[in-house]
Amino acid sequence: MKWVLFIFLILLFFIILILITRLTIFIEANHSQDDDHIKIRFSIWFGLIRYTINVPMVAIDNETPSIVFKKEKKADLAAGEKKKKEKFSVQNLIVNLQEAEIILHRVINLVPILKSFLKKISVSKFKWHSHIGVGDAAHTGIITGLAWSIKGTIIGVISQYLNLKTHPDYSITPSFQIAVSETRLRCMIHFRIGHAMVAGIRAIINWRGSVPKFKSPTLSKLNETDSDKKSV
Repeated sequence: MKWVLFIFLILLFFIILILITRLTIFIEANHSQDDDHIKIRFSIWFGLIRYTINVPMVAIDNETPSIVFKKEKKADLAAGEKKKKEKFSVQNLIVNLQEAEIILHRVINLVPILKSFLKKISVSKFKWHSHIGVGDAAHTGIITGLAWSIKGTIIGVISQYLNLKTHPDYSITPSFQIAVSETRLRCMIHFRIGHAMVAGIRAIINWRGSVPKFKSPTLSKLNETDSDKKSV
């Protein structure tokens, strides 16, 4: 009995430790002409455990002056397979609009949950510097003004919905002589894992609660699949 209680206390300790653990996310984004790169680093317990994700957005072909993208190809239909014809009527349109309205209400109901979680996210570092120009002074001035407006709007949204604990450091340097497009973003955010888990559970309960039985073919099949899985 003592061993069971001891194991239970250890498990409870680890659960509480995970819930109160603060997750730090450092985001580094670089854009230089046609080369983009994003690095995201996750760390907990003062960097004792960390994980880094490198995301190269665009790759330049060394042999030819072109950009390389990865594209997935869908498998061809079998030789003997025939395409099925589906009828679409006004009734289908009405049903689809009703289903879209239900989904829209679900998304709207998630907004308070998202806002509550965002307020628990602290931004301790925010630096965003850009260098832009198109080679023409007049056009560069217009683009610079537009860029200042976009940055101001984004920072305003961040300060409204997140807990901004530092003064944002951002700038735009215009280049009137040569065409250039460079930007560098450094951002560090913190939040407790327990807050994220609670928000996720609330979102799942809100989304899955009283799921309507959709009448359109696609969504009704999804409901049938979910009900079969529950019965099993």
